[in-house]
Amino acid sequence: MYKHFSKIYDNFMQYADYTKWKEEIEKLIVLGQPKGKELLELGCGTGELLKRFQKEYHCHGLDISEHMLKVAQEKLGAQKVPLFLGDMVDFDTGERYDIILSIFDTVNHIIDIIDLKRHFRSVFANLNPGGIYIFDMVDRTFMDEMFPNGVFVDVRDDLTVIWEHEVEDGIDYIDATYFTHLVGSRYRKVEETYTKKIYHKREIEHAIRRSNLKIQKVVMNTGIAGNRYLYLLKKEEL
Repeated sequence: MYKHFSKIYDNFMQYADYTKWKEEIEKLIVLGQPKGKELLELGCGTGELLKRFQKEYHCHGLDISEHMLKVAQEKLGAQKVPLFLGDMVDFDTGERYDIILSIFDTVNHIIDIIDLKRHFRSVFANLNPGGIYIFDMVDRTFMDEMFPNGVFVDVRDDLTVIWEHEVEDGIDYIDATYFTHLVGSRYRKVEETYTKKIYHKREIEHAIRRSNLKIQKVVMNTGIAGNRYLYLLKKEEL
């Protein structure tokens, strides 16, 4: 999965403010008061966020794409950050964590409410007592603003991005085309398709309650990457 996209992902994400993400996550970590430093990022991609946390935490990463993990391993290998190939809906690394993270609306890619409940139960099972889960989700307003006419276009010197968007049966489908500049007039074309689900606040909170995780804080953030909600959940201590 994402074999070709993994090669251009970091270029595509070059303007993402990972430092700001880390700052906002750190605020929630302080609020959540986990007992230890064992950290797992779900949907870790090429490891950019893990790279920023690895000096302060014992970091692990999990992603569904072996190609993304290969890039992450090259980036983080010297620091020996364990990486796992797996699905965030149902996972078990064999370790237990004090902090689990999932950012850039990765949880929105879980498009079935039953799978969303399974996801939160997996998070619960992989957390130590007193551990916390921090994730973000976007809403329908975010999608409408990103795709005002059903299309998002980003033209740069070395990369052109075209995302075509439609909603069918409650699922958001995004057909993405990337043109990366090679030399002269030559470009490489990469195509991917993504699916997202925009959940109602009630659905999210119901899925969380079914996992026995407790909502500690929900923050509306507009300063990182558009309007999104950051959730801080906690597994109660025994």
